Amino acid sequence: MNSFRGRISRSKIVRLKVHVQLSECLTEEINNLIDEEQFRPRRLWVRKWIRRRETRGASAFLLKELSVEDPQEYRLCLRLTAESFETLLNLIAPVIQRTDTMLRDAIPTRVKVEVTLNFLATGNSYRTLQHIFHVPKPSVSKFVPEVCEAIFEALKDFIMVCKN
Repeated sequence: MNSFRGRISRSKIVRLKVHVQLSECLTEEINNLIDEEQFRPRRLWVRKWIRRRETRGASAFLLKELSVEDPQEYRLCLRLTAESFETLLNLIAPVIQRTDTMLRDAIPTRVKVEVTLNFLATGNSYRTLQHIFHVPKPSVSKFVPEVCEAIFEALKDFIMVCKN
């Protein structure tokens, strides 16, 4: 060991000790950051009240009740009978259907069509639709035009549009 010290100057030994201390300090700081990251609450991809769409949204309760108990009110809400709605849904579902991801479930096609038809029938704002159907407003603003386009494509033989 003495022969080794003879070849390395004292200043180099001091610098090596400083480097070792610095690397230990950096390692400890990195470990602290990793620990903080693990315990930090994660951001929500979907708000809790929106996640309860299947149990508390208008599609889950109100429209099901209306279709069975009060067909006239159902028709006022969507401007279609329950049978016509099912027919329309079957026509456009393959076009507007999306797949679930690891981050969140896709909005069901039934809900998309119900939201769109309610929007067209009542003129409710996207924010109101968000609260009634438990669907985020940005999603509503994205899928309403898509559903309208799908309805138009599916029923274009039955729809007369003025060319002027």
